[in-house]
Amino acid sequence: MVAVGERSTLNRTGHRMTTFGSALLDRPSGVLEGTRWLFTWLALLSLMFSLPGIIPNVTASRLDLLLASVSSVALIGSWIFSLLRQRVPFVLEVLDALALTAFALAGPVPLAAVPVFFAAAWLRTLYSTPWRSAIRGALYTVAVLTTTVLWPLTPGHPTAPDMARQAATISIMLLIIVVAEQLRTVLQANDWAIERDKALTETGSRLLGMTDANAIRLLSWTTAGELGATTPGLRVVKVVRHEELLLVGAHTGDFIVPPPTSFPGDVLRTIGTNGDAQIMRTGPLDDAAGLPLLWECVSLTEQEEDAWLLVGAPKRIPEGTLLSVRSLVNQVNLALRNSRSHHQLTAQAQHDTLTGLDNRLSFTSQLGALLARTDTTAGLHVLFLDLDDFKDVNDHMGHRAGDAVLTEVAERLRHCTRPQDICSRLGGDEFAVVLTGTTVAAAEAIAQRMVGSLAAPIIVDGRPCRVGASVGVATATPGTNLDELVHQADVAMYAAKAHGKGQVQLYRPGLLQGESALVSFERQLGRAAGGGQLEVHYQPIVSLPELHCTGVEALVRWRHPERGLLMPCDFIPLAETSGAILGIGAFVLRRSCTDAVTWPEVRPGVPMTVNVNISARELESDHFVDSVLWCLADSGLPAQRLVLELTETVVLESAAAVERLKALAAHGIRVAIDDFGTGYSSLATLRSLPISVVKLDASFVSGALSNSVDRTVVEAIVQMSAKLGIDTIAEGVERLDQQELLAQIGTDAVQGHLYCSAVPLAELREWLARTGTPPLVEPIAPVETP
Repeated sequence: MVAVGERSTLNRTGHRMTTFGSALLDRPSGVLEGTRWLFTWLALLSLMFSLPGIIPNVTASRLDLLLASVSSVALIGSWIFSLLRQRVPFVLEVLDALALTAFALAGPVPLAAVPVFFAAAWLRTLYSTPWRSAIRGALYTVAVLTTTVLWPLTPGHPTAPDMARQAATISIMLLIIVVAEQLRTVLQANDWAIERDKALTETGSRLLGMTDANAIRLLSWTTAGELGATTPGLRVVKVVRHEELLLVGAHTGDFIVPPPTSFPGDVLRTIGTNGDAQIMRTGPLDDAAGLPLLWECVSLTEQEEDAWLLVGAPKRIPEGTLLSVRSLVNQVNLALRNSRSHHQLTAQAQHDTLTGLDNRLSFTSQLGALLARTDTTAGLHVLFLDLDDFKDVNDHMGHRAGDAVLTEVAERLRHCTRPQDICSRLGGDEFAVVLTGTTVAAAEAIAQRMVGSLAAPIIVDGRPCRVGASVGVATATPGTNLDELVHQADVAMYAAKAHGKGQVQLYRPGLLQGESALVSFERQLGRAAGGGQLEVHYQPIVSLPELHCTGVEALVRWRHPERGLLMPCDFIPLAETSGAILGIGAFVLRRSCTDAVTWPEVRPGVPMTVNVNISARELESDHFVDSVLWCLADSGLPAQRLVLELTETVVLESAAAVERLKALAAHGIRVAIDDFGTGYSSLATLRSLPISVVKLDASFVSGALSNSVDRTVVEAIVQMSAKLGIDTIAEGVERLDQQELLAQIGTDAVQGHLYCSAVPLAELREWLARTGTPPLVEPIAPVETP
């Protein structure tokens, strides 16, 4: 049996033999290393094929036998050692020259060793530097000359060597060394280029998943070091301009001592406005490197300050190395740009772009996280705030003034709350605040402070605006879930409004039981759809520049038995909170599909579409997709003629909603984003959803003629949509000059009182018959905005 120690020794020996055999028989992957392997075998075979020529001498002379044996073993061992270690110590150069001399003296004629001399010259030059190649040429020349001198003195060599042939041997051998040196240079450069490409490729792959700027910069310097390893003597230094100095940042390369903390500012001179610079003085740079170098400057355009990379190398900087450095800089610049975009989009996805407060998505996410932590539910309160009379501000002073009011409201809410509180805008004029670690009394006091703060006038363009606010307060209790807590705060807020404007109301069970008017209105709303009280009015959508009616938007109206015809703003908010919106939405969708089937083709080959608004509650339903498809099948309306309209905030609150929209789009139903440009993630919306239509918000349309910013926004949205293959519809068109501007910009269609207000089906048919042949020259007098 074999002992354990003996077995280990045998295993190690076997492993070494396997490694040796693999290195000798398997060609390496590198171009230069593979060529060295090939020439090693050339030398070994040359030696093997040369041995038969010296056999007669070997058998006749013991000296020749000794010389041939020792020289062959020495050459084979030297060559294999270099193949395994990928280097040639100088002692092996001398040993090779002695062994070649001995091998030549062992043969019947000096020319018998010439193939071995040539093979050795090819092989050894592939491992060396130009200086080593020159020394090798001298050693091999001495070997040939020594062979010539010693030849007559060696037994069995009666005739002197042919000097002309010996001289030719030396000449060809030196020529081989020169050619092999050039081959080695080319192969080495090719290997280095492969290494640089590999480093850049791996870096590019890793940068794709990075969003942290510091990690990106750290990786870039690691790669810079790898690039420097492919160019002997390369130095790379980052400098940043600071007043009259160039501050030295990170560096890599063959610096004997670290470079100084700064260079004089006049070392670089900036050229143009894009950050390019020219090196004016290399003295300070050479002093830092310890020897004169050739320097190049590469601009870092994505830095927050003026920054450059200074790249230096002896004699010259290979074009491939400089190109790789520039490619690395471009990769890092792109990664840093993507990093900033990622953080900006993340901030936009979590914050309201108008007020800077958290948006509904962020509010829901943070509140859900707090409720999930049992140690934080104690002292957790949710405050819902709704502005009073905010609609009057928009109606009388315009949407721009309304935006200014909302911005000021957000600022006042910040002053009324603590830094750790969550303050958010849910949409429109609704705000919410989450308080933690406080009592009910303290929460009520904060709510009262908010009401008092918002009671003060807000000055917009020199004119005072009064809005006020009603606040509902709900307190989390053990087991309360997010939806329940939000609903309680919402109910408390409506109760505060029912008591009169500018009130604070704490939630309590049965809070609305005493509010008979509000409860009655909510119950009436729940029965409106089934009681035949809802009506659908239609507002035409007109194409530009032809002015054909290509579709209509369906808008619901409630003919209340006591209050008369109510607009959506009078009952839709309550319908959404109470859940009645599901029945209302189903009614509008079913009636719209049924009516749309009967509309004529105003333009041959272009059937009119019907746009139906969809609420968040409807999208949350698991049966929504089936309901829409059933309506189309029951009415016979082709899917391509139905357009579902929704706002950005409705969609981005739910991943399930996105999947439902994609499922509907797969059946041919089109999706439109309403009030585009006012949401918090417009670009993300276009990328993530199957959007076919973008509707420009009326606030931008109204300001496009007088405000360059609004016009720029409109132009940008239209151009972006056109490139993405998305149709654009401008809402709120009331004047011919607005129509002309929108046509000039390239808007696909328009909608507004200039053409027709929202009217019942019978009036729509009359309007279609009257305006069937464009142009539309008699705009209908404006009525109350739906």
